[in-house]
Amino acid sequence: METVAAAFPEIASEVVAALKAAGQIDLAGELPRATVRKVTFDNSANAGYIYVTSPKSLNLAEQNIIGVRHGETIPVECRYWINLDTDNFGRLAGIEILSPPADLQAELSDRARRTV
Repeated sequence: METVAAAFPEIASEVVAALKAAGQIDLAGELPRATVRKVTFDNSANAGYIYVTSPKSLNLAEQNIIGVRHGETIPVECRYWINLDTDNFGRLAGIEILSPPADLQAELSDRARRTV
């Protein structure tokens, strides 16, 4: 599996810089090391989603007793229209990209076809 930084270097560098500027240091350190699990692209919505696995592991109580669920959605101010989804432990869960430029749209569509 590829990391976000390897698969989408331009997005990773921009989002990391924006997160650092916003004081989100933990997420900024986590994002490039997260691994890409799946990519989807919805042509009708002109939106892509990168499902990731966080490099931060959970202990047994967190996994089996508390459970993992959606935490929050964090808008990121950068050149792209991006929202980051975290789980209830603050770990990165996904990257939503709305209205990507044509080259990124093509890349997301291509990767979505390959990861289905």
